[in-house]
Amino acid sequence: MKVALFSGAGAVKCAASTYTSVLKSGLEKAGHQVLLVTADPAIDDCFAQDGKIFCPAKITPSLYGMSVRTSLLGPMEELLNNFRPDLVHLVTLDEMGLAGLKYAQRRRLPLVTTIHNLHDALEGYGVNKAYDNLAKMKVRSTVRKIVTESDMVLAPSAQTAGLLQELDISCAVARSPFCIDLETFHPSEPTSQIRERLNIPKDVTCYIFAGRLVDDCGLDELLEVWNASVPAIDNLHLIVAGSGPDAAFFAEKVKMLSLSYQVTFAGELSPSDLNDCFSCCRAFVSASRSSAVKASPLEAQAAGLPVIVHKDSANAELVRDGVNGFTYDTPSQFGEKLHMMAGLDPEGEILLRKLVRKSAVNLSDKNLAAVMEDTYEEAKKHHRETLRDE
Repeated sequence: MKVALFSGAGAVKCAASTYTSVLKSGLEKAGHQVLLVTADPAIDDCFAQDGKIFCPAKITPSLYGMSVRTSLLGPMEELLNNFRPDLVHLVTLDEMGLAGLKYAQRRRLPLVTTIHNLHDALEGYGVNKAYDNLAKMKVRSTVRKIVTESDMVLAPSAQTAGLLQELDISCAVARSPFCIDLETFHPSEPTSQIRERLNIPKDVTCYIFAGRLVDDCGLDELLEVWNASVPAIDNLHLIVAGSGPDAAFFAEKVKMLSLSYQVTFAGELSPSDLNDCFSCCRAFVSASRSSAVKASPLEAQAAGLPVIVHKDSANAELVRDGVNGFTYDTPSQFGEKLHMMAGLDPEGEILLRKLVRKSAVNLSDKNLAAVMEDTYEEAKKHHRETLRDE
């Protein structure tokens, strides 16, 4: 099968990009051909390279920080026609997703959509109230068009169906597993290199938050609950890995809370460095209440690192307390989990890490591809029925 994947997230490290990369890898291992159509704000013309079509984009304050320049997409269609896809799969519900929808309609192809994040439709991204309202109206219109015209709609988060109802969009939403790169993220022996590089003392117990530093990542709330539940005399330390448009704001927040001695910003780490960082930490921590499944907690679990996440987050659905992590509701509960993990003896920590890794072994690219193969067949069947009814 030939699949055209559309993602407007470009090279931004986020859940949509991780999902796309892992799906493409799994489908290709299964013998399918995949062409990824994506955005790049650094180019002025569409071009194809290494199984991808890169399309010009402009910088915007939207979730992914860019929007494809629709007036320059002419060459994209010719490149897609040369590939001759059997099916179109949309991974972002933005201008790029809309371009994928229009292409599928023109070529009368089955259309599958995976919904990762409805942040822009629900919250907007304007720089002022008037612009924000216009942005939300535009995004909601795009979401409605894509979802209602899709043959199959999927979402890794169980909260997505309810959010679509809030937007007055009615459709059936099937669950899609969120899988990660198990070859990159795996248990490894801790080394002193990462601590030395980040100037973190050897005798402190480290926890890590990793992700794109944007308004819905939950880092603002994490710093608050850390400040409320970790006394200054405790020998605990928080590593923040990642970059994003709100990085400077979070750095100021750390200073305002007088947490500079307890918090280290590691910046954007390579996947291998992030895996090494997971190995020297006691748990992955997050205060996000996002309805979107985040990739970093799952990558941590694949590395054998238990997670401590807020009970209202989408990732909490994937946590089995005491097996691959813990959930919490209040700052005091968060503090209890931190100190419990800090108090584990080496034998207990090794045992827990083994349980955590075991819980993630099925989150492979091959398993995601297997699920998606069945989904694509259902979409093709639905599409044929729709064409017969026209």
